[in-house]
Amino acid sequence: MLRRRFPNPGAMEVGNPYRTLVAVILSARTRDEQVLKLLPGFFAAYPTVLALARANVKEIEQKISTIGMYRQKAKHLQGMAKMVGHGDIPRTMEGLVALPGVGRKTASVVLVACFETPAIAVDTHVHRVVNRLGWVKTKTPEKTEAALLQMVPKSWQATVNRVFVKFGRYICIPGRPRCWMCPIQKHCAYKLKTYTLPKNAAAVREDLARREEVLEALRRNCLVSATKESDRES
Repeated sequence: MLRRRFPNPGAMEVGNPYRTLVAVILSARTRDEQVLKLLPGFFAAYPTVLALARANVKEIEQKISTIGMYRQKAKHLQGMAKMVGHGDIPRTMEGLVALPGVGRKTASVVLVACFETPAIAVDTHVHRVVNRLGWVKTKTPEKTEAALLQMVPKSWQATVNRVFVKFGRYICIPGRPRCWMCPIQKHCAYKLKTYTLPKNAAAVREDLARREEVLEALRRNCLVSATKESDRES
C-alpha cells in the first residue's frame, strides 16, 4: 500500500556508487532539495572519485557551501575519495563504514541502491514510524535497524527506507501526525491518532504532491547530468 503511494526511488539514488555515496554523505542533516540542486555542478567538477581525491578541501567547500556542515562534509568527501583512490567504492557494509563520513545508514542506502544488497537504512523518520506502527519498541535508530533486519524479509528490506522516509516526512510527521490522510491508519498501534480533517487539508495534500514532484524532478535532473557527463567522457 505505501509502496504504491510512494513509488519513486530514494531521493539520493542518483546513479553509480560514487555519485550515490557522495549524495548521501552530503544529505546528512540537510534537506534533500538543497543537496540535489548542487549535485550537477559538483559532479561536473569532480566526475570521478579520483578527481575528488585530487581536489583541495577549500575547493570542495566552495562547491557545497550552500548546505549545512559543509566544512566537515568536505573533509569527509576528500578523505573518502583518497581512501578509495584508484579502486572501486566498497560493496560491503564493512568496507563502506570504514570510509570517512560513512555510517551504517549511509552504507545501507548505497548497498540497496547500487549493489542490490539487502539492508535497511534507519534515519529519524524510519525510527519514528516503525515505533509508532508498533513494529518495534526501541530507543535508538541503531536498535531499530537491528530489530528490523531480524523481522523484515530480505526481499522487502530495500523498500523500508525508500517508503518510510517519505511517509515520515509527509504523513507520519514528528509531533502531531497526519493520521487523517494515512493509508495504513487501521494497521497502526499509535494511540494518539489525529483523525480530524483540518481546514487546509486540500492545500496540505496539494503541497505534499508538489514537493514530491519537485524532489523527483531534481533527482532525475541529476541522472540526466550524469548521463551527459558520461557521454562527454566517452
